[in-house]
Amino acid sequence: MTKEQMENIIQENMQKIYLYCVKKLENTALAEDVASDIILELLRSYNRIRNDEAVYGYMWSVANNLCRNYWRRNEKETYVEIPNEFVGTCCFSPEESYVREEELMLLRRELSLLREKYRRIMISYYIAGNSCEEIAGKYNLSVTNVKQCLFEGRKKVKEGMDMVREYGELSYAPEKFTMNFWGNSSYGYWELFERKLPGNLIIAAYESPKTLEELSLEMGVGVPYLEDEVAILEKMGLLVKKGKTYQSNMVLYDEQWRKTVYDKATELIKAKLEDVKKLVDDGVKYLAETDYFYEGADTNTKRWFVLILIILEASIMSEQYMKTKMQFPLLQNGSNGYVMGIRGEYHTDTKGIYGQYDISKGYMRILNFVKLSQKVLNPFEHNNAVGKILEAAVERKQEPEEVAALSTLLENGFVSVKNGILCPEFATISYTDYKAVKSKLDEGIGHMAKLIAKHRDMAGAELRKKTPAAIPEANEVGAIVSMWSIMEGMVAVVLEDGYMTKGNGQNLTAFYFRTDRE
Repeated sequence: MTKEQMENIIQENMQKIYLYCVKKLENTALAEDVASDIILELLRSYNRIRNDEAVYGYMWSVANNLCRNYWRRNEKETYVEIPNEFVGTCCFSPEESYVREEELMLLRRELSLLREKYRRIMISYYIAGNSCEEIAGKYNLSVTNVKQCLFEGRKKVKEGMDMVREYGELSYAPEKFTMNFWGNSSYGYWELFERKLPGNLIIAAYESPKTLEELSLEMGVGVPYLEDEVAILEKMGLLVKKGKTYQSNMVLYDEQWRKTVYDKATELIKAKLEDVKKLVDDGVKYLAETDYFYEGADTNTKRWFVLILIILEASIMSEQYMKTKMQFPLLQNGSNGYVMGIRGEYHTDTKGIYGQYDISKGYMRILNFVKLSQKVLNPFEHNNAVGKILEAAVERKQEPEEVAALSTLLENGFVSVKNGILCPEFATISYTDYKAVKSKLDEGIGHMAKLIAKHRDMAGAELRKKTPAAIPEANEVGAIVSMWSIMEGMVAVVLEDGYMTKGNGQNLTAFYFRTDRE
């Protein structure tokens, strides 16, 4: 905030500040003096305000603190004549009660900001009434160490009570956070981010390391409630402790970066669209020589099959030409992969890419593109029953007993039942014939792979610029996520061109590759 902005706000609220002081001090002359002090303090400290929305909370916090400090400095004894019949009682003036309530509130606030070591000793000594010797025995410390913690704890509490604390924006407006994963097992990570707090802790400690106290103020959550959450994130390798501070250890990206990468992907594809169309048409011709089958398939359906073959195979091959090397580091859950986060609202047409579930019988490939269909298929749902039914449909088996999974697939048209036999409503092909088509398109796929490699390197470099230097793997995460921008861009461009259409209720992105049997 600028000084001019603060002066305008003070001008607009000067009368309110004065009346606030009159109410608190019950003396118009004193109210004028304290109101002047408040205005002076606001003019001195305008540059502490992080965003315009916090200015009013800060202004009234300053007013409250200066009124309270006045009573502390100027509290005087009041003498009254005690009647002879007075038995004995204790009472506080309104001003004394106000000061006591304020001090108690500040004391509680500062205790909630202390680290566990200091907090538990201060509470044990001052609230539970334990001696230093008892505390030392309880926590396996020396008496000297307990006394030192009490001394340092008192100092921290006193300093904090005299401060104007500013709570961060995340305390009242938590950001939307979505976890993403690329690797062979995300076990333990999805469950962690089912709540707002862990994701916003990652955001709070992203730009720079923060202490528990700083995280507490930023989040508006007491340290006792953060300690367990921080410990879990640290155990999972998503927060790194540096001395007394914590730094996020996962790469975040947002809609602005995604939009930049997506726009560049569509530009790249539009420039090569005629080459892509020729490659797809060649693939459709080769497909006629295979055991590809989809009842009712037309040229449009076959084009989608070939196009997705080209996109995926070129994306895989692109890693041979990339400067960015994919390492797939070992994670805390024992798997290899990348854990990443999406900050804020994020728009994508890809709602999941699923692969094999039983390589001994076949391989199911499913790409859920919203632009092609609102139907999202996950073969792992219903305890893998969906995948089993898809496989049963390929083998033309009788209706299975998994009613819930079957109902979902029938409703969305992924399978049908004819004379009590399951039938697939998606393309099938033997893996041998799939590889044969791919080999005939290898030269064109190779050219596409080199273009995709440059795009993925560019995306990684752009994300690196937006990522704090202390957080590794920005280039790798950028290269991973940008694959989806290529896929989404390709779908959008061919639809816009009219070369391909959404079809008539066909499942254009679900394919089954049969394992060849001797």
